[in-house]
Amino acid sequence: HITALGHMDSSPQADGAAVAAAPAHDNWTDGMRPMSTASFAGAQVREHDPSKTSIYTQGKLVRDGATGAPASAVPLEGNSLNDLLKWSIGNTRDADFDELRARKERGDFDPAAYRDFLDTILGEGDVVTMKRLLKVVMDDSSEAAQVVGALEEMEYLVESIDNANDLLQIGGLRPVIACLRSAADGVPSAAAGVLATCIQNNPKAQDAAQVVGLVATLVDLTRACVERHSQGIVPRLLYVLSACVRGHADAARALVGADGVELLVSLASSDDVRVRRRTLFLLSALLREAPGVAAAMRAVDRGARTLVESSRMDDPEVQNHALACVLYSMQGEAVDAAQREACREWWLAARATDELRDLAMRLAARLQMGEISESDDPTVPLQITKILALLQSAEPLGGSQPAAAPAASAAQAQAAQPPTAPQMLALA
Repeated sequence: HITALGHMDSSPQADGAAVAAAPAHDNWTDGMRPMSTASFAGAQVREHDPSKTSIYTQGKLVRDGATGAPASAVPLEGNSLNDLLKWSIGNTRDADFDELRARKERGDFDPAAYRDFLDTILGEGDVVTMKRLLKVVMDDSSEAAQVVGALEEMEYLVESIDNANDLLQIGGLRPVIACLRSAADGVPSAAAGVLATCIQNNPKAQDAAQVVGLVATLVDLTRACVERHSQGIVPRLLYVLSACVRGHADAARALVGADGVELLVSLASSDDVRVRRRTLFLLSALLREAPGVAAAMRAVDRGARTLVESSRMDDPEVQNHALACVLYSMQGEAVDAAQREACREWWLAARATDELRDLAMRLAARLQMGEISESDDPTVPLQITKILALLQSAEPLGGSQPAAAPAASAAQAQAAQPPTAPQMLALA
């Protein structure tokens, strides 16, 4: 980059005999006529600042002449936002951060403006969206329909476990829990949907729910709904409760401590079949995996009769879960030997054997008549067979394995096949 200033003599005499005379008429204009080497002899020459020169080494940029800055210390690899973040951090000097801090102290730098700018360029991120939705939820001036809409959109977002954990980070758990107590139509149900989706199969969210005492809150709210005879939201509350306590030992202990098992047993006799289904499913799962639940269940007055009666219902799902409660109380992994024996005596005192024998006889008759349909649960006959074998066995129920059953029933259980009608009749 060389600039020549001043008059340039382009005559052929200036370069002596070495330069041929230019023709009188040619295609060159005066401003485009080539200059001889001697023409630069009397010219004023000035070079550009060398700092404006880009320097390359073997095709690699070493110095950027456009900016005057050294080439990037960290190359940009990939095209994701995370790659861009790594590149920008790696190529930002400490002095640049110091300058930004000084500008912020002077009030010349607003980080929020930059965030808004990025949101405009890149689109609103999920975290930004959840913050916006939380503002709607927490605003007392928001109408019920607005809050319900915000919670429904939030439920969709927290289906991603990353978004669910981000909701915890931005402090969204407590405001959503507060919505469970709202008197506005639809708000508690929508809030329950957010909580269940966020917490289910998410240990981090289960821990956070345990810290804020969500299990006790759910037990209190469910009990209050039952007392007010307003069970419309109870299935949703049980959904959240199940998400909190399943697979979480501390939450299960909190449920037992809040008399939650007593509440579940009482709900097993609800007139709402949805409530019965969710209740018995949760109770059977807890009997299988949570210590202390079997003992709490036995403390409920008429609890055995309630569960035995549920096992005789025509609804296949209710019947299956009720029989699972009876079975897991005597052979569940979380029930120790002493509790297994105590539960067996509890069922015998409630005349469960007679009830289940009658149920087995009716099922055997249906099998013989060919009246079993696709809507019937094929595991029910097998469950009844196992339970009757445990109740009628003279052996103790200690150890990790259930007591031995009669020969025909044990063979069927081992093959995991429902018993035939003659086998059920023989056992009954």
